[in-house]
Amino acid sequence: MGLGRDLLDVLLPTPCAACGELAGDGELVRLCAACTALLPGQIWPASSPIPGIRSAWYLAEYQGLGGDLVRRGKYGLREELLVELAGIAARAARGRLPRVDAVVGVPTPWSRRIARGLSAPDILAERLAQELDVPCRKLLTCQRRPRQARLEREQRWANASGSVSLVGLEHAMGSLLLVDDVVTTGATAAACAQVLLLGGAREVHLYAFASALP
Repeated sequence: MGLGRDLLDVLLPTPCAACGELAGDGELVRLCAACTALLPGQIWPASSPIPGIRSAWYLAEYQGLGGDLVRRGKYGLREELLVELAGIAARAARGRLPRVDAVVGVPTPWSRRIARGLSAPDILAERLAQELDVPCRKLLTCQRRPRQARLEREQRWANASGSVSLVGLEHAMGSLLLVDDVVTTGATAAACAQVLLLGGAREVHLYAFASALP
């Protein structure tokens, strides 16, 4: 299916994922230049503290174009859009994130990964690791749990607590950059950071494409 979609992209003009206008003619592009320009050109620090996270950064606000595009990519199963967003996020973070030894994606439950055929945090993490020229480590796994988006704020913290576990203990060292597509309350990031720190990480930073935190 991926090859067939790529062939169609080459033969037919591509509508922009945001505005519907043509994003390119025969190019593998999902956003037109005008909509790309509406996304921030740099990353921002999140002022709200997250337990276990040394510093938190994000590119776009969740209630805006950035958050909308991530949701379209993830829930619409549009891997090519997520890949393009990952490239934008990586370029915006260039030279602005703390120096780290490895990048770690927030884990997606296997049942959800299989159903969607993709993991948005992994796509972002792998692209960001390339940009930073550090390894992308798969150190975390998580149990199936109710989707965070369906829960109230207090329920999200309880839902995330204890759901994450560590794999690949020998690589959970040094300074790590935790990557997620969206951060809303910080509950999942805090659960991941706790496990990484207990596993031997010196410190954990966070980068998300879109954030609802102030």
